[in-house]
Parts: sequence; C-alpha cells; structure tokens
Amino acid sequence: MKILKYKWVLLLALFAFSACENFEEMNYDPNKPSFVPTSALLTQAQGNLVFNMNGELAQLGSLYAQHLALFDYQDKSNYLDNGISSYSGIYSAGLADLQEIIDLNNNEMFKSKVLEFGETNNQIAVAKILQIWAFHNITDVWGDIPYSEALQGKNGIIAPVYDTQESIYKSFLSGLAEAIGMLNTSPNIALQGDLIFDGDMAKWKAFAHSLQLRIAMRLSEADNATAKTYLTDANFNAAFKTSADYARFNHYPSDAESNPIYQDNVVTGGGDFFGVANTLLDTLHYFNDPRISKYANAAVNTGLYVGLTYGLPTGTSVNDDLYSLPGNMYASQTAPSVLMTAAEILFIKAEAQARGWLSGTAATTYTAAITASMEYNGVGSTSITNYLAQAEVQYNQTKWREQIGLQKWIALYMQGIQAWAEWRRLDYPVLTPGPGATLTTIPRRRAYSTDEYSTNKANVETAVARLTTKEDKFTEKVWWDK
Repeated sequence: MKILKYKWVLLLALFAFSACENFEEMNYDPNKPSFVPTSALLTQAQGNLVFNMNGELAQLGSLYAQHLALFDYQDKSNYLDNGISSYSGIYSAGLADLQEIIDLNNNEMFKSKVLEFGETNNQIAVAKILQIWAFHNITDVWGDIPYSEALQGKNGIIAPVYDTQESIYKSFLSGLAEAIGMLNTSPNIALQGDLIFDGDMAKWKAFAHSLQLRIAMRLSEADNATAKTYLTDANFNAAFKTSADYARFNHYPSDAESNPIYQDNVVTGGGDFFGVANTLLDTLHYFNDPRISKYANAAVNTGLYVGLTYGLPTGTSVNDDLYSLPGNMYASQTAPSVLMTAAEILFIKAEAQARGWLSGTAATTYTAAITASMEYNGVGSTSITNYLAQAEVQYNQTKWREQIGLQKWIALYMQGIQAWAEWRRLDYPVLTPGPGATLTTIPRRRAYSTDEYSTNKANVETAVARLTTKEDKFTEKVWWDK
C-alpha cells in the first residue's frame, strides 16, 4: 500500500519523540518541541488513509462492483492477483499516527503543555472515528483482521491475533457511541490539522452517526437484532440528511497529493489505465441517467459515452480513445475522494423502513436518496423529476431489495469498497464475471497477503482455519455476507 507524506507534516519531530521514553523525562521547550504536533499527525493520517482507502483498495472494489474496467494488465478484474494487496502500510502509517494522537492526549504532561493543538477529547474522538472508518474498510475487504492487539508494537505485541469480524463489528458500534459522547461541538480551541471537515466538530458528529448507521445496516443479514438497535430515528436525525452533507478529502494540484485515480491513470500509469465499465454505463444509458456526464467523459474518437468491456482476457489490447474514462468530477487531479454522502444514509433509512424496522414510508425516503445523489452530482430539478418518473425507477415494495440495491450501487460510484460490500450484502444488481475471469464467481473477499504469512504465520493461519473451506480464497465470504 502507498504511504503519502504531506509536505507540511513535521516528520523529523517523530524521531525526536521516539527517543524519549516518557514525557516526564522531557525538557520541554515550546519553541523547540521534542515531539510531533498532533495536528501534523492528524493531517498525515488523513492523507495516508484516504489515499489507500480511495486508492488501491477502492479501485479493487470498483473493479469487483463493475464500475471500472481495465484497459491493460487485466489480472485484477480477472481475479489473478491473489495475495498481492496488503494492509500493512495502512497500519504502519495512518492507523499508527491516529493511535499516537490518542496516546499523546492521554498523557497528562502533553495535555498541560500543548493546548494550542485542540481540545483533548475532540482529538481523541476524531482519531477513534477515523480508526473505526479505516478498520471497517479493511475488515470488509479481508474479513478477520488484527484489531484488538493491533498498533501495540511499543507494548511488545508484534504478532497480533486476528479478531473475528463479528467481534470487530460490535466493537465499532460501541466505539462510535463512545466517540460521539466525547465530541464537543462548541470547543474553546478548534481542532487543527483536519483536512476533511476543517475542524468542524458538528460535522464530525454527524459523520460518526452516519458511519454507525452504515455499519449497523451491514449487519442486516448476519445479526439483525444488533442492526435494529442502532437503526433508530434518533441516529438518523443526527446523521447526514441532504446533498450538502458529506465527508470527503480534497486533493491538491501536485503529483504526490492528487486524486488516486488521476495518479494511476496519468502520473503512475503514464496513460489511461481505468475506463468506466460497460456494466455501469449500460445501466446509466438504460435509465437515461443524467449523472452519466459526471461519472464518465465522452470517448475521444466518437464523443459518445461508451463503456469498456469489463474483465477482458488478460493481455487484450484496447484503443483507449474508443471508450469513456472516469469523469473529471471524480478523477481529475484535484477531484475530492468521497468517504460518504447523505444519499447512502437515506438509502439505509429507506431499507430500514422497507424491512419494517423503522417508521416512515420507504418510497418517500428512497426517492429522497436518489434525489440527494443527483443533487450531489449537480443534476437539475427537471432532470431529477424525469428520472424519478420512469416506471422502473418508481419504488415497488415487493422489489425493495432489487431497487434499493441497484440505485445504491449507482450512487456509490467511486466509493469502491462500499459499492462492492453492498453488492455482496444485497446481491443486487446481478453481476457476473467478465469473459477473461479465472473464477466462476466475483470475489467475496481478498486473500491475505504473502507478507502476513511471513511475519504473522500462526495467527493468519488461525484466521484462515475459521473460513468455511479452511482455505484462503477469494470465493470465501466474510462473516456478514450471508
């Protein structure tokens, strides 16, 4: 996994900090700090985590969900890259930085000396929310992962156990509740170093509630009793509600800090790497979906929106100019990486109502979810009305799983991990492997990387032994995927 080093992060201070056994031994000089400021750690953690979650892992998810297709090197869309992707860089970079923020803010000397970097509880709460967001993505990709003993290297734990996904998920829900309770939305000292919400604690609180709802609904097929506990009116009222509510990370006009898709298509790849998959574009054409011009650029040669065939046989040569590339709104150099939008939360609410778990009318909320996605993508009211008027778009309670699954899949464009996860959970839309696939089914998880077998063999093998076939395969399911 890639580790991004943002230019304003004070990395040299890390070395000074690591040389100190504890804060009581420090000779503190406010003009010459001997440890890295938590604001710098937060900036670096956000950059690294977003780049990884919306980079390689999201791209894999977008391939499996058939939002994207590959012009060259089709191994990933043909499921030939078993055991290549690793989460080690996510742990050692972003997650470790967040743990350092938590540890520093639990140190009394730090709190008494370094007040200018934000209130302690807000720093801890934001670090915990981001950790849960990152761990949530990781476990949805691999299943059982190091969690309870992770990030404990300085305490001597270098081979952490793999926790079950069931226990991890329940820890997420209680951890978010704890973080929400810590947040002060009217702090005396603003949170510094935050590139997602610019230190706005009210937005962090809404994001935490929204993340809790996402995680709860992910349990719908595996533990609906727990899901229903959190899918409440109170939590929805505190979460994202309109198209103006979203969590995203803004990228900058430099190669090192640009949008991950732009980096792969332009900076690293030296050309066009990803195209928009025919599966998605054919769906947008079928429904006359006005988001098509945001999701895709017209093909250079024809000026038409043409999807690249998903899963072409490995080694196939393709003329890039005949097909659509990802749209500028999502893949330009400065296009933001999306962590979550209100449309997703509204689809969750509609599903809870469709299942009879929540009061209200599913049809109304389903319409609001589509509208929020359209508005986020800059679609005008007339086009939204025309789209919603189509018979196949109008809500039908007898087909709630199919309709919500399809519309949510469309709305989760460029949120690859989430699009893939929701397809696995609801099994809609109906997707099949491409013509070059080496498996008869689309992957349901990623296999553990070879470096895990090298560095944590006993624990990774224990996790594999919990899988149904006791083999580390793409076709095995994660715990919530029923």
